[in-house]
Amino acid sequence: MAVNKYKTKAGVRYQAILYVKGQRVAFKSGFKTKKDAKKWLTKEEDQWQFSGSSRTAMDFEELADLYLDEVRDRRKRNTFIYKRSTFRRVLEYFNFRLPLKEINRDILAAYVRDQKKVRGSKAANCDLREIGTLFNWAIRRGHMIANPARQIEPYAEEAYVRYVPPAEDIAAVRMAANPEERRIFDTLYYTAARLSEILNLTWEDINFDAKVIRLWTSKRRDGNREARLLGMHPELEKVLRDAWKKRDPQSPYVFTNPQNGQKYTRHTEFIRLLFKRLCKKANLRKPFTAHCIRHHVASRFADSHKATHRQIQQFLGHMNLRTTETYLHELHVDHEILNAFDEEEKETQVQGKP
Repeated sequence: MAVNKYKTKAGVRYQAILYVKGQRVAFKSGFKTKKDAKKWLTKEEDQWQFSGSSRTAMDFEELADLYLDEVRDRRKRNTFIYKRSTFRRVLEYFNFRLPLKEINRDILAAYVRDQKKVRGSKAANCDLREIGTLFNWAIRRGHMIANPARQIEPYAEEAYVRYVPPAEDIAAVRMAANPEERRIFDTLYYTAARLSEILNLTWEDINFDAKVIRLWTSKRRDGNREARLLGMHPELEKVLRDAWKKRDPQSPYVFTNPQNGQKYTRHTEFIRLLFKRLCKKANLRKPFTAHCIRHHVASRFADSHKATHRQIQQFLGHMNLRTTETYLHELHVDHEILNAFDEEEKETQVQGKP
């Protein structure tokens, strides 16, 4: 038997796990007290002993917990949190009673339909996708023989539009930033990096002599961590040399929280509210996020016609060139096609001459 404590937005909760002959046979989470968890474990243990440990039925909660154990070990923390919140929604919807043998297309379709009503088509489709991923994993592990989520068609969604902040908004936010904020902003700008790549940047990743910066990403198959090398723009070099002079000698990270000496994370209040705070300070009508800087830089590359798609792919750190081409297609507007109007006007003027 085991009782584990974990934290939620509502406060501390406990999970109880029952093992029989080294195998986990029962699991339940959400207990408000350790005493309640132990009480449930005692009851479950008595039932297993009474039945001669012959029960083999697994429910959705046990399956999700097994899957999340693997996700926690192999994937990023945000991925784990997102998947966990999805499965908790499913469990709450079914009042934590959902044996695998009772799961079919109809009850899953009802859940997805209700999620669409409450949270919208995109959110409902995201939940359907995560449930389907869980069941595919269960099939590979021998817990299920079919995936009922495959039989459900996703809802139509409104296409996602990448927001590209105009140059004047980029400049306004930069001017509104204090020195510490500007170092982060400029590093994002001159690398077009993801925020997580910047927050994980260490001094070992920076070579001032070669004018090269190394960025690490986990956006790869199976969460593998890979690096890419970028040339260092002269303005970025100034920013990083200034950060080097003011660095915390006890920390290997470029951007360190002065309050505790630890690296910044997405959940640090300073980072979490950074762009909301700067956009408000700059009086922008439409605020933007750190990722929108990446959109802005990619758009500038495409409009300049000075970089090939392959070069842009390497700079942005996309694994597949098709991803880059889709990315640029969504950001690019073809203004050259408007020249056809001018050509038609010229022809009309020539034909109209006496």
